[in-house]
Amino acid sequence: MNAMKNILSSAAVLVLAVCAFVSCNQPSELPPLNSGYATTIIMPDPQDLTDEDMEYIEDVRAEYEANAK
Repeated sequence: MNAMKNILSSAAVLVLAVCAFVSCNQPSELPPLNSGYATTIIMPDPQDLTDEDMEYIEDVRAEYEANAK
């Protein structure tokens, strides 16, 4: 019985060691950044909502509040 525990504990340590060694040195999830490509994002200037847009948003909000009760 004692020999079985030794074998199981040794096997568990071996499995953990193998998992630790296999999980190292994984390739990067992101591709390398090549020179010459834009690295910044240019955001457009914000635009004011029109009256129609505001009315639509208010209608959706009122519908949500009516159905959320």
